[in-house]
Amino acid sequence: MIHNDIVQWIDYFAPKALACEWDNVGLMAGNLKDKTRGVLFCLDLTLADIEMAAKSGINLIITHHPLIFDKEAVIEQSSLLRRKLDALEDAGITVYSAHTNLDFAPGGVNDVLFRKLKLIDPKKVDGDTHLYGMLPEAEPLESFYDRVTAEFESFNAKIIKPKNFELDDNITTVAVCCGAFDGETGWLTENKVDVVVTGEMKHSRALELLELGIAGIELGHYETEIGGIKSLAAHVKKSLQGQLEQDGIPVRIAAKTNPYYDLIGLSD
Repeated sequence: MIHNDIVQWIDYFAPKALACEWDNVGLMAGNLKDKTRGVLFCLDLTLADIEMAAKSGINLIITHHPLIFDKEAVIEQSSLLRRKLDALEDAGITVYSAHTNLDFAPGGVNDVLFRKLKLIDPKKVDGDTHLYGMLPEAEPLESFYDRVTAEFESFNAKIIKPKNFELDDNITTVAVCCGAFDGETGWLTENKVDVVVTGEMKHSRALELLELGIAGIELGHYETEIGGIKSLAAHVKKSLQGQLEQDGIPVRIAAKTNPYYDLIGLSD
């Protein structure tokens, strides 16, 4: 099996055509014709991941966040990105990224977030880039917040509560936006969304929701997206199981890369 065998399956699962115009998806480093010795899936690619892969004999890394966000950018010799690219070249490791195409793909990051929130009746709008659904039963905003923050183990969650909301008011319609909220709000008001669940959003976007009377819950960028990359790895293992086992190719998930520290454990 060569890298391109795995990449072709990923492109089928999450077609590049689904990616946003500004996004940079696909091959970031290396050669897709190389024989695969091991695969690492990660949300973000760190130097520690590269070192671990090199020591473990892994030579294909699939990331969600592109290693190179701006393909036109000049990469300075002293930059962290240059250090990563040099380390990858030295180790003979290929990197391939599936970003917003994986966000919007059927069974992708947004869909995984939707299911984990236990929503039903999914509806996609605006070219399948926006997703919302219903709670099985109406639920107080505070109860919903407590439940989902516990489910996602989100210790740095935030809530936006407009003046027209009380914490014990029931909500029924929930929109999901993995990673960062894109700021488009027309579809929220048109579909009478009660609350937006996302990873993070800018101050201005939070203020806009507040003024529109739409509640918001920020669970953390990592928390809303790591499930999607784990799901992709599971799909690859299941779909290509025979070839992976025949060639003895291990598939691994990278270590946690949430950059925010849990203050509860700060003294440990």
